[in-house]
Amino acid sequence: MQRSDEGVRHAILTHLRDGGNLTLFLDYDGTLQPIAPTPAEAVPDDELLELLTRLSVAPRIRTVILSGRPLADLRRMLRIQGLLLGGLYGVEMLIEGRVLLREAPHNGDRESLNSIRKGWTSLLKGRDGFLLEDKGRAIALHARWADPEQAMSVLAAAREITNDAMDASQFRILDGDRYLEVAPLMANKGETVDWLLAEYPVSRDLPVGFGDDNKDEAAFAVIQRRGGIAIGVGHRYPLPGVDLRLESPKMVRAWLESFLQAQ
Repeated sequence: MQRSDEGVRHAILTHLRDGGNLTLFLDYDGTLQPIAPTPAEAVPDDELLELLTRLSVAPRIRTVILSGRPLADLRRMLRIQGLLLGGLYGVEMLIEGRVLLREAPHNGDRESLNSIRKGWTSLLKGRDGFLLEDKGRAIALHARWADPEQAMSVLAAAREITNDAMDASQFRILDGDRYLEVAPLMANKGETVDWLLAEYPVSRDLPVGFGDDNKDEAAFAVIQRRGGIAIGVGHRYPLPGVDLRLESPKMVRAWLESFLQAQ
């Protein structure tokens, strides 16, 4: 059962006012920034950059941007020292100015992805409403602009192509609302959250996660298991296990502002 907005926020603010620390795990698209027509158009606005800059220097708040985007994209968009960045769901990390690869590239990775891309490209030829996104070490197929029935058919065919070409010992399939992705095996937000909290512990730490889609559910489960709070954003996905749901990225930003004021 979800808790009340004020009850959850009061618990977090009380923890901060009593001298505790927060580790924030923040998704980007749909959580900090509204979903844009294409990933390339989800550019951070000045208000968000200013808010994240203040969070990056807050003495008792550790801020982690944990996204399905490649780390290179996050570094380009968020040029803010002090943030921890997790690209490809945490396979690629930027921590204290150092890039850490939690899973090194394997021989043949590129060949497998190129084979999948070739098959998907052929499948999409002449079809409108689809977008092929190259993430470097991952590849994603977006179909949310296509006719729903056609999207379902094309994504099923794309999954068959993927199953034939993918090495299951090196890659995993991620899916969502008219979405399919092939990513490294360790592309899992829950495993990343568990790893970071274990490897970089903070005293009196309260982990708090904000996210909007099914890739965030694994992170939410780990955060709650560690005594933290999971907050869903929007209504694109059911997110049945969250402690609370906020309506929009605008509300997420307002909550983050209140955390800064509570220190």
